Amino acid sequence: MVHCSLAHSGAWKGVAGYLSASHECRAFDLPGHGRSAPWDFECGYQDAVVQQMREMIAEWQAPVDLVGHSFGATACLRLAATAPDLVRRMVLVEPVFFTAAYAADPDWAAAQKALPNPVYDGFQAKDYRAAAKAFLGDWGGGQPWEEMTAEQQDLFTEQMKLVEAVMVTNNGDPDGILADGLIAKMPVPALLIDGAESPEGSHRIVLALQDLIRDARLETVAGAGHMVPISHADVVGPMVAEFLG
Repeated sequence: MVHCSLAHSGAWKGVAGYLSASHECRAFDLPGHGRSAPWDFECGYQDAVVQQMREMIAEWQAPVDLVGHSFGATACLRLAATAPDLVRRMVLVEPVFFTAAYAADPDWAAAQKALPNPVYDGFQAKDYRAAAKAFLGDWGGGQPWEEMTAEQQDLFTEQMKLVEAVMVTNNGDPDGILADGLIAKMPVPALLIDGAESPEGSHRIVLALQDLIRDARLETVAGAGHMVPISHADVVGPMVAEFLG
């Protein structure tokens, strides 16, 4: 179970509760999150996470089921596309693999890239506090920035450097999983989940992946935003349990 940026492994507690009777669940803190050590920036961030996942699977027993959210879902997708023998089934909750949506609709991609982007502007100016405030406004759990503690604001501000680091894979094509047709070739069944109230880009991504993955099912959770596995664990949990079997 691979969590999203700015979260930690505990984000899966609600969903895991629906799986614990039938599955052994393992979640971990991404580098620079939760109780993990700070990331060393010595390689690509997603590269490091996928390698960590491979090492965990090697210590366990393949094939395994992967459950990922947002950035975590992009890491699951990359692993499944490049090493399908390691994965039995996967659940991708709002994977932020924008490249898939851009390829599916180049006109929409051009329009999106022409819009103001305060998160990217914050990165360019190295103003990570402004970037964090803008990012959480679209992709957070709904808590206003002004209501967060100073400690929370400082933590999210520092972690935005990690969000900046994943943009290269969110908007790229690691290992050619799209351009080389690896996503389309993989035999791994996928459950795609998004929230009905999430940003438009999220829904376009899961629609694009639904078209690409040979065995994919899409479920949209009414009234939910991007943090759907936390806010609507009572809906997502049973979906995942039923899909994994």
